[in-house]
Amino acid sequence: METALLLKTNQAPVTLPGGNDHPVVDLPFTAIIDGRQFRGRGLSLVAAYVSGLMDPQAVKSTRIVRLVFQFDGFSVTLVVDADVRENSDGSGVSELSFIHPTGAHLPQLRHILNAYIAGDLVGLGQTLGVAATAAPKGPKAQAAPQRRMSTKRVMGGLGVGLMTVALAGLAGTLAYNRVFQTLVPTLGTVVSTSEVMRATATGQIVFLDLAAAQGEVAVAIQTPSGDVQSLLMPCDCAASATGLREGSTVLMGEPLVQLAAETDQTVVSAMIPQDMLFDLMQADRVELTFPDGATLAAQPVLGGFANGTDPVTLQPLSDLDASRIGQPVEIRILHDAGILGVLHGSVFDRLATFVKGA
Repeated sequence: METALLLKTNQAPVTLPGGNDHPVVDLPFTAIIDGRQFRGRGLSLVAAYVSGLMDPQAVKSTRIVRLVFQFDGFSVTLVVDADVRENSDGSGVSELSFIHPTGAHLPQLRHILNAYIAGDLVGLGQTLGVAATAAPKGPKAQAAPQRRMSTKRVMGGLGVGLMTVALAGLAGTLAYNRVFQTLVPTLGTVVSTSEVMRATATGQIVFLDLAAAQGEVAVAIQTPSGDVQSLLMPCDCAASATGLREGSTVLMGEPLVQLAAETDQTVVSAMIPQDMLFDLMQADRVELTFPDGATLAAQPVLGGFANGTDPVTLQPLSDLDASRIGQPVEIRILHDAGILGVLHGSVFDRLATFVKGA
């Protein structure tokens, strides 16, 4: 596993634009812009530098950016507004300049950067971990004469015992989670299975009928050459315009009409690493976690992703509200622990009862 420390980075530092005196830290993170994921190449208090295929429409515009810091077992997401622009050196690195660098995200971002610079956090590939520290060795305590144990010492020993049991339980839980749970390193996105009718040519809308029946003309586009292209309603479903009307000018490929049928569903789409596809298909459960902390169980939809290059569709086992469309989702693969899982739950139920009674 590759390791990137503060003084031993695996890549060249990102060059700062002129006039910016904030240092750029080689900190592992992922940026999500318009549903696309970009790999972090450098981060400061005022800007982020990412690599990846940037949408041309996003360049030289303001976008909502989600900065995701993936830790071992959980992640931290900070939302910022940023101006997107590509570096002129042709390196493929895009600069995300924060619009409000002193916004609500600043305390958390400053804490993460300071911890990384101080060496409290280390980079393990695209995952952050806590640096191991050794407890200082102290001088040997001199043997004290044996005395009668007071009530205070008894209570102190009981407290130490309870803390020892709690720490042992925490260590067991961490080991249990590592063996029987797998966190997918990439985030999913809530999407709808409904279809979208898109423009087949660049031109002006001269006809729009959202109540057209299946097979009838729903949209007509007149091209600059004078030709008229008609788009037929492909299904017997409800249609709604995406902010367009007769007389609007559209570009080829631009969404025109949103189609909604009774069979449409709200699902999660995610790019799963190829080496995790088999683990996903063998999972006993798949757990989805949303930004507000809500969780849902899901199952993968078979077919269409055997080569690992197409997104995987995860079908929630309970209804997923359409208001969540566009939200990022954390995906966790769970395996049944069998008798070990039963014992794990039983031990912790008894421990919780004991602590509550004490």
